[in-house]
Amino acid sequence: MVSRDVVVAALALALGAAAIFESAKLPLGTVRNPGQGFFPSWTSVVIVLLAIVLLAQVLTSRSSTNQHAPGRIAKVTALLLVLAVYTFLLDSLGYLLCTFLLVLFMLRVIDAQRWPVALSMALLTALGSYVVFAIWLSVPLPRGPL
Repeated sequence: MVSRDVVVAALALALGAAAIFESAKLPLGTVRNPGQGFFPSWTSVVIVLLAIVLLAQVLTSRSSTNQHAPGRIAKVTALLLVLAVYTFLLDSLGYLLCTFLLVLFMLRVIDAQRWPVALSMALLTALGSYVVFAIWLSVPLPRGPL
């Protein structure tokens, strides 16, 4: 029986190779003056390398334990649902509040951190990412009621 990790590694390897092939059609440029194909080419190379590392780890591991327990699948499902809610509430609640609540959920429900750690990390993440994107990079983010 082929494990899920082998399938994921093979899929990432195939997609990365296809991306390398397609990005080779674009001008690469240089580090100082990158062309249109610079970022896609190097990103594709990293994907292929990571897929090879994953494939090597899976093929050399001797563990036969089931790492895909139902609890992990439930956490992933819950996170996907919360991310969907995040995207719908982003305009009405704003970036800061939605991001704070998202990170708080991830740290309390998904990772089970203590309240002081979860609250401080959620606040630092929301404020830090807001400063980087809204202030330094001038990316327009939803304001919300705050």
